[in-house]
Amino acid sequence: LLPDVGEKIATAFPRADEQSCRLGFKMLAATTQTCVRNKRAILVADLWGKAAGMVLWPPSAIVDSANGSRLSLARRLQASGGCCRYLSINCMALQPGELAWLSRCCCAVEMLHLRLFGPEGTKNMEWLDAWSHSLKRLSIQFWYDDCLGPPPIQEVTCLIFRSCTALEALWLTGVDWPKARAQIGAAIRGELLGAAKSLRRLSLEGSQPWPYDEINVICAAGLTVEVRLLADRTR
Repeated sequence: LLPDVGEKIATAFPRADEQSCRLGFKMLAATTQTCVRNKRAILVADLWGKAAGMVLWPPSAIVDSANGSRLSLARRLQASGGCCRYLSINCMALQPGELAWLSRCCCAVEMLHLRLFGPEGTKNMEWLDAWSHSLKRLSIQFWYDDCLGPPPIQEVTCLIFRSCTALEALWLTGVDWPKARAQIGAAIRGELLGAAKSLRRLSLEGSQPWPYDEINVICAAGLTVEVRLLADRTR
């Protein structure tokens, strides 16, 4: 999924094949139960490690089997999570402490997609510290909760620029209310990219238009900036 250094960074954040990700572990688990020979062959070929290269969390959207699938994948990530390079997380479905736990198990993630990143379950920024030296592609979909309010946009954006030393491309989506845009702009101006000297592309997506003077400030830092205006999805 990761292009070579000399290749052009894709405009859109790469999306994993959801069906393949969810079936990979299930097929391996079923095969290991068939006989000892197959179980040994899978271990020798390190197929568990290869399957862990691309992970979607939580593992199942089916209510009846969600807890069992979660526990099964958690056990595998305890052993093979260090092989994970692509991680896509539904933040709204996270249980308390899971994001920090994932950052410890999957310690070398290079591509991270945080979906529905809201105010609940994301207060601890331990995950960002853990991945600050490995992340190369980061996509965050911000989510405004009608009851709990907005996510910590300025805090997380500042920490990204301050600590992610290997980051090359950043996608910020769900910028659908004025304060969200203002907080992102303040973080960029305040940090001036900080430690993220390798950042080359910034994509901003949402219903909020960006003034040309703000875009010019970002471009002056040497970034390729893409702004995509979409319909307001908070209404």
